Amino acid sequence: MRITREYAMRLWFQNYGFTAYAEDFDGGLMYREAYGERDFFIWKNGEKIYCGWNIHHILPLSRGGTDAENNLICTNIITNDAAGDRITYWIDEALYQVKRIRGIGGYKIVRLV
Repeated sequence: MRITREYAMRLWFQNYGFTAYAEDFDGGLMYREAYGERDFFIWKNGEKIYCGWNIHHILPLSRGGTDAENNLICTNIITNDAAGDRITYWIDEALYQVKRIRGIGGYKIVRLV
């Protein structure tokens, strides 16, 4: 399945409603209208903050994940790049791992450190 802008925006509205800004699981800022825009940023307290976002596969496709809605989340593009297609990864000072959710067969991202 090709993830279209329309599909991505539907996921945004399901998770964040009509809010213009939201944070991903690592605290990366996302701006609703900056889907797919790697270079979109705002200035906050003199700091340049990139707010472009895209869709991240919780369990990567290369690890058996699917395009099912329960395996997709909105993430800042920088967060998505840092996670890559790994199931255990560092982003800045935080260690994350993809864990299976018992009973429902889905996956979630858990912060270990």
